[in-house]
Amino acid sequence: MKVLITGGKSSPSYKIVKAFQDDQVLLADYGDIPAFSAGQYQFITLGEKNEETIAHNLLNACLDHGVEMILPLHEFEVAAVAKASLLFSEFGIQVLLPELTELPKYFHSQEDVARGQNWALFIHGELIYSPAPDTLIEETGRSKNLNGVFYIPEDFQSPTAILFTIS
Repeated sequence: MKVLITGGKSSPSYKIVKAFQDDQVLLADYGDIPAFSAGQYQFITLGEKNEETIAHNLLNACLDHGVEMILPLHEFEVAAVAKASLLFSEFGIQVLLPELTELPKYFHSQEDVARGQNWALFIHGELIYSPAPDTLIEETGRSKNLNGVFYIPEDFQSPTAILFTIS
C-alpha cells in the first residue's frame, strides 16, 4: 500500500514511518524538500503552502502518486482533510483521522502531551502499531474506534486520546 504522511521534514514523521513497515511511504511537505529516498520512503513536495486549498492540494498529490492512505500531521491540515474525507474516499483514499464531528474530542495542543509519551496507530479501532503496546492502549483504541495516530496518556486527568499533530 502507498501511504502519504505530511510533515515529512519533521522528526515526528520519521517515527511514524515505523508503523508502515510493509508499505511504501511518501513523506510530503511544503516548500523545498530533500531530494532523497530510502528503501521504505521517499520525499515529495506539496508546493507552497496555501491554507485555503489544503484538501485540494493533498488530494491532487495523492492522485498523482497513486496513494491509497493519507495521514495528515500538520495541525492546519486536520480540519480541512477531515471535512473532505468523503471526497478522498470516493477516490479510494483512506484518511487516517477521526470523523469531523469527533475531532474536537481529540484535537488538543501538543503541549498537553508529556515528553516521551507513547503514540499508537489505529485504523477503525484496531491497534496497528505502538512502540510500547499494552492492553490499555489497545482497549482505548477499540472502545473509541480511533482512526489515526494518537497519544494515549497514562494518567486519567488527561483526555484519553490526543491526536498526534505537528505545528
